[in-house]
Amino acid sequence: MNQCGELMESMRGRTWVRHVDSVIKLVASISPCVFLYDQYPLQLEVTLRRNDEESLGSALAVERAKTQRNSTDADIRRILDAVGLVACRRCSAPAFDPTTVRTNRAGLCESCFLDDLRRESRRAEDAERKAIAARDRRMKRSGHAVRVTAWVHPVQGGDDYQVDWYFETRPTHAQIRRLLHEMRSRVCDDYQIIAL
Repeated sequence: MNQCGELMESMRGRTWVRHVDSVIKLVASISPCVFLYDQYPLQLEVTLRRNDEESLGSALAVERAKTQRNSTDADIRRILDAVGLVACRRCSAPAFDPTTVRTNRAGLCESCFLDDLRRESRRAEDAERKAIAARDRRMKRSGHAVRVTAWVHPVQGGDDYQVDWYFETRPTHAQIRRLLHEMRSRVCDDYQIIAL
């Protein structure tokens, strides 16, 4: 191992701190992927913290010209020093400057970003509930009495997914298990029976 590689190995698990002011600091560590892949660019996980250790969000700072083989402590400090902060465009709390780090916060602080995310999630859930209720009403008018909502857990792996089946009469557990088996689900008892 060369001298820089040995230095990088000694930096595994270490943190670097940059005090922004008397209350706010940036805490950085080297991302694990840098140690796993020889040619991976030097990447720091940077957390914005209040001195009482309250996390105000995290972002990634990357130096593409550096890898674990040619990085030094001075490189890490330089990258951390280049991380910029801005006032949140909504509430003025500290936020990462998106021009200096990789983040999907677009100049919002963590709190405002998460509020937006929760609001968006609630809207999507409401829209989905309304769509299911409308479909249930249509299926009931066409003579169906029961909806079975099941989760398929693919035998070959991959993401689980939801399926809905409608029946004119309540199906047996054996019927539902058979349907899930035909869908090649490795779990055949993850379902709900909902009366319309």
